[in-house]
Amino acid sequence: MEDPDKKIRVLCLGPKGSGKTTLLKKLQDAEGIDNTYSPVPTIGTNIYDIHYLNKHGKKQTVTVREVGGEMAPLWNNYLDGIEKVVFVVDTSNLCQISAAAVLFYTLLAEPRLYKSKVFPTMI
Repeated sequence: MEDPDKKIRVLCLGPKGSGKTTLLKKLQDAEGIDNTYSPVPTIGTNIYDIHYLNKHGKKQTVTVREVGGEMAPLWNNYLDGIEKVVFVVDTSNLCQISAAAVLFYTLLAEPRLYKSKVFPTMI
């Protein structure tokens, strides 16, 4: 049974411009994103609290750390103790897909993530 008070450490990664910020803002506040929304590139990291109902119908919060795509060389600094990784790729950007694949495979080979769940997310 899930412990509703347990903090799950989630990391959101992906190449620059892949839609990480937009995805997390949409999950955080579904009504807050419309057609006029224009995100700015993330410099450093952002923290988002995502509220949801767990499988038992209880309110739960997951805190997600988004690390900007420009910081890909520094992603290793954020991997310790991570339980879940959301990897975001913009599939409409054909130039980005091959670079995203290299980043993704590098993450999959990381020993500190062997026990983590990795969720590739195509946007």
